[in-house]
Amino acid sequence: MEQFQYMDNVMLLLLGSITISVILALFSIKIAPKISLMDVPGSAEHKNHSNPVPLTGGIVLIDTLIIMMLITGLWQESEIWAIAISGLIINIFGLVDDFIHLKPTTKLIGQLSGAVTLIYLGVQVNIFDSPDFIYRTGSSLDVWLNLFITVLWLVTLTNAFNFIDSSDGLSVGLSGLSAAFFLVISLSTGQTTIIYFCALLLGVCIGLYFFNSYPAKLFLGDSGAQTLGFLLAAIAIVYNPNTGIQSSTWFVPILIFYVPLFDLILVVFSRIRRKKMIHKASRDHTYHRLSSRGIPIHHSVLILHGVSLVMSMVGYLCLNLPVIFANIVFCLTVLLGLTILIILDKNYS
Repeated sequence: MEQFQYMDNVMLLLLGSITISVILALFSIKIAPKISLMDVPGSAEHKNHSNPVPLTGGIVLIDTLIIMMLITGLWQESEIWAIAISGLIINIFGLVDDFIHLKPTTKLIGQLSGAVTLIYLGVQVNIFDSPDFIYRTGSSLDVWLNLFITVLWLVTLTNAFNFIDSSDGLSVGLSGLSAAFFLVISLSTGQTTIIYFCALLLGVCIGLYFFNSYPAKLFLGDSGAQTLGFLLAAIAIVYNPNTGIQSSTWFVPILIFYVPLFDLILVVFSRIRRKKMIHKASRDHTYHRLSSRGIPIHHSVLILHGVSLVMSMVGYLCLNLPVIFANIVFCLTVLLGLTILIILDKNYS
């Protein structure tokens, strides 16, 4: 009965966030040209749109979340407050980058600032504190490992979702799928605040997808893609599986974020191998490589959404498997990813 009550509230939050995000998106599309917040065709190698497109996805995202959190009172929850404030820092740095194109080091400073703020406000990885986690050292080193993993996780996911945001609808679609799965698995744990926040985030992603899918009428920009990645990474930290055995649940978020993480590793590996700058955008992402094999880019986007859906389902199933079998499944997905990476990078130019 309690889960039905959750679902009533979830549906209201979904409808509310979808409605507000659509209204704000329509408004932002008209305002963007007046404030010069536009993505101009040909401004970078990987861009292939023919007309200027508003870069207002990040503004729509953060404004919708703020409005809905104020209406619902969700901002009063300490974990949500911490995530929102930290996410706002990421969003502001991203928005400045959308306007004036920050240096990579400045971007990193912004991401680190958001990560440190989240930790300061009490949200961090505590995986090495668990007696069930077989990889813990049992010393004070575990504290520093928790902090290091927290920062690494947040910065990695922030960049992963930003890197993969080079094709219409891809990043926001992956974000929506991730939010949906965290919503579903949080229902079984009764983490009310996470359920409701995921519902808000899913609603925003659905609203933005109407405008960001092919052909895009609005781009997420760095402010949107980075913020989505950071918020989802933070949700993964505060999510607490009801199995209580971290040896079989620590990798579930990795499977939920399988596609953006795979794409990030593929791109970084490929650019290092070819002695290119890691931070410079190029046409070497997963969907570009699928396209070079004859698959249209918008079909490649749907394929990657499908892969994300399957891997998220695998992660969900792992929550109910014995520890040894769950870890074997995870190792198999890693081997699968490495195999596909080698195939996609072989002879690619």
